[in-house]
Amino acid sequence: MRPIATAAALVLGVLLAPGAGMAQDLVAETDPKTPEEQRDAFRLPPGFEIQLVASEPDIYKPMNLAFDERGRLWVTSSIEYPFPPEDGKPGRDRVTILGDFGPDGRARSVTQFAEDLTIPIGLLPLSSDEALVHSIPHILRLTDTDGDGKADERNVVLREYGFQDTHGMTNAFTLGFDGWIYACHGFSNTSTVEAKDGEEITMQSGNTYRFRPDGSAIEQWTWGQVNPFGLALDPLGNLWSCDCHTLPIYQLLRGAYYPSFGKPHDGLGFGPAVMEHLHGSTGIAGISYYEADHFPDEWRGTVFIGNPVTARVNHDRIAWDGSSPTAIEQPDFIVSDDPWFRPVDIELGPDGALYIADFYNRIIGHYEVPLTHPGRDRDRGRIWRVVYVGEDGSNPPPTMPRADWGAASVAELIDDLSHPNLAVRLRATDELADRPEGEAIVPALIAASGDDASAESRVHALWALDRRGALPNDRLANTLDDDDRAVRTHAVKILAERSGWDDQQRLAVQERLGDADPFVRRAAADAMGRHPDPSQIPLLLDAWSAADPADTHLVHVVRMALRDQLRSADAWANLPDSMTEDDRSKIADMSLGVPTTEAAAFLLDHLRANAEAIGGDAPRFVEHVARFGDDSSQGDAREFSRSASEGDLRRGLDLLRALHRGVQARGDRLDEASRSWAEEVAGALLASDEDRDRLDGIELTGTLRLDSKAETLDAMLLDPATAEPLRLAAIDARAAIDAAGAVGPLASLLGSADEAPSIRDRAAEALGRLGRPEASEALLEVLAIAPSRLQRTIAVTLSGTRDGAEALLTSVEEGRAPAELLREPPVQIRMTNAGVESMASRIEALTADLAPADEGLRQFIDERLERFASLESRPDAEAGRAVFTEYCAGCHKVGGDGAEVGPQLDGVGIRGPLRLLEDILNPNLNVDQAFRATTLGLSDGRVLTGLLLAEEGDVLVLADAEGKSQRIAADEVEERMTSGLSPMPANFGERIPEEEFHQLIAYLLAQQAEEE
Repeated sequence: MRPIATAAALVLGVLLAPGAGMAQDLVAETDPKTPEEQRDAFRLPPGFEIQLVASEPDIYKPMNLAFDERGRLWVTSSIEYPFPPEDGKPGRDRVTILGDFGPDGRARSVTQFAEDLTIPIGLLPLSSDEALVHSIPHILRLTDTDGDGKADERNVVLREYGFQDTHGMTNAFTLGFDGWIYACHGFSNTSTVEAKDGEEITMQSGNTYRFRPDGSAIEQWTWGQVNPFGLALDPLGNLWSCDCHTLPIYQLLRGAYYPSFGKPHDGLGFGPAVMEHLHGSTGIAGISYYEADHFPDEWRGTVFIGNPVTARVNHDRIAWDGSSPTAIEQPDFIVSDDPWFRPVDIELGPDGALYIADFYNRIIGHYEVPLTHPGRDRDRGRIWRVVYVGEDGSNPPPTMPRADWGAASVAELIDDLSHPNLAVRLRATDELADRPEGEAIVPALIAASGDDASAESRVHALWALDRRGALPNDRLANTLDDDDRAVRTHAVKILAERSGWDDQQRLAVQERLGDADPFVRRAAADAMGRHPDPSQIPLLLDAWSAADPADTHLVHVVRMALRDQLRSADAWANLPDSMTEDDRSKIADMSLGVPTTEAAAFLLDHLRANAEAIGGDAPRFVEHVARFGDDSSQGDAREFSRSASEGDLRRGLDLLRALHRGVQARGDRLDEASRSWAEEVAGALLASDEDRDRLDGIELTGTLRLDSKAETLDAMLLDPATAEPLRLAAIDARAAIDAAGAVGPLASLLGSADEAPSIRDRAAEALGRLGRPEASEALLEVLAIAPSRLQRTIAVTLSGTRDGAEALLTSVEEGRAPAELLREPPVQIRMTNAGVESMASRIEALTADLAPADEGLRQFIDERLERFASLESRPDAEAGRAVFTEYCAGCHKVGGDGAEVGPQLDGVGIRGPLRLLEDILNPNLNVDQAFRATTLGLSDGRVLTGLLLAEEGDVLVLADAEGKSQRIAADEVEERMTSGLSPMPANFGERIPEEEFHQLIAYLLAQQAEEE
């Protein structure tokens, strides 16, 4: 086949000048304020005051905050962001320690602990002279060995983390009750990290994980989310995160999968959400669960998150349904009239105040404008403290309960286990867990875990004893029956962390599965998932049946625990004979999360016995059987599917598609019997009088490449009387099933001046995918005489391969095509990647006398903007919703409507009309790394381009410009390349009527946070 590309370092030509014409909200037009001026621009609830802790030049752009045992605030800050220094050059970024806070919040002590780091984000002080810090590309232990306040020793703890995208790296190191460090892994990067015990995990884009402070062990905690940036704990040990492009707040369940861009879940569905609102933003960073007594009581148990897009700190009250939280939106906690305010981290201090890292910047975020934009500020940064002074100003300023927890006596630390501030309790716990034995620590902790102590003391004393390896079994057993639900919950969580259980411990946890409190039941289910045993299956089935469906978090944990019991072959061999039909249905549901032949065999039996009752779940079950069953699974799944769908064409289509997905993910092909059935189904669909059936028949024909239907497709795509959507689909299917045979009919459409522009565009794009010389010849033949819109489509199509790019250049050199085509941004990007010999000099010579590269596109955008602005009345935003649904919802989501293929657009209205027009009409200007087009060169010569959504088994899932997914067998792919090209159609503005375009802009502008 022809090579599709060779990697090139630079995109040829000049695209739109960075920042030219950017919307005011994206690049603030105001000047930076001094910290004092900025403080006056904040609006907070009555009784609250915001105070400056530190600012430039003591810190740069702050990223993560954390407190040490002396109550000092450590901060990572960067001057390098968003670009790491070139290889071999030391970084210039810092870890700074702030201390001796005055009544006004100002840090009177500033120590530069380390100054040669590279975009450090993750941070956790281990003591007053040692910290874990992520600095590209490792997690380091930085130590001050000589007591001068500066790190003079560094050791790698974990390596090596991806940094392709510098705003999505590992962050938010949070020390848990259990002594593990919990952390986020960010957007777009891929990291394979190995612990000292040899275990390794691979994380791609959003995930959370945990590791031991010495790097001795590492475990993945959850899968998914887009770019989690911030973690927080609550008193029951629940882990909370904030995320952007999904939902702002999650309570994370161990082992759960959460939504991301196009990524699948584990078969059980995504972990439950806690909210539906989005706080009017696509960027969220930093979270704090308020559990302290400095703020008034009504603020306890509420959640604060940073919103750097809207320059606010959002606030949510948490309501509980059993063990399941719901975030109830509250008025924003902080609103800033200074658009440079960018809160990226929020920490609860030991004094009960909230500390906020302000990445003070003119630019709204990372990818909203080009990374090279000269307006990006690198030097300014602020840290703020929010305190409650009372509406009359009489409330005293907050103070640190201890000057130094490291120097506190054991008795003082024991007292702190009952402190109303969770941060203080955790600090005392860590000190008691890690301090060398000296002052009879264990006896003091035993007493603190007794019945006479407070519930908080009992919880934290248990963890400190457990982490010391000194928790007596009888004491742990007694606490499982404690009167307080928090104590019982944590006791079960302690048992969950044990490497093994004796019979008494297993029985005790199983009994807690029937506890009166749902948090305890949830902890018990999670613990049983960590310690699988076939005897637990009936108990978990009963717990599922007994759970309130509204308690979604409990139900999901029980389901995951049941799934975990089924991962061993022994479990299937020991399923109880007494299971009811409802039990068997639950087991079948969980089988989808178990990729084994045993699970597939159970599902097949369940399908055969309950074909009518299963209904809509049948396709999921068939796919699982076909993918994970034994060698006869394809035939078994096919025979069931044919029998179950007899007389029901639509059901047959669903089951056939499921069969194909499973077989393809397995790395196999449909056998002859399955293809024969597919031809029957496709034939019946194509012969239907219903357009929906015919469209599905066309797509099935193309997906399975049923060449027996080629003539039927030819008749449809060449018939002007056929509905346009059917013709467009037939063009794509025809190109997929038979590259050589498709050239003739597609070239006929391309060359017909009587055809609609959309038909000719689609024919050109399809010919370009064929990868055949005669297809390129057909494109070149029409290029010289085509209207400008079609010329651009042909040029973009040709430029995607080396041979096509060479032919396009030659055509321009010979005067058979206009040189202006070489100025088209998507053509430039594709030709750069194609690696044509002497391309740069040839293009420079051909375009020397032309206007600047972006002039035509800029003029087009400006004219569109002028016409939009001059409308007598604002276009109907509600009508724009329908336009969004038709043209955009295949890839994008707004307010829960649409697909999560490309970025969600909630809050996108803040970008303003000009930026929205640029995003739509010039989508290649600033392409987020996670949404860059992937080009696949296939063994049959075809070339496919789109957004790579996932790799499922032996299948690559690629989304086209309309958001439709294509599943390509991995063994058909000969070459793969990702470029800076957007999968979005480059000529989208020409494909949508201008009146509808105006309605779409009005609808998108309406998507922004409400002003207060």
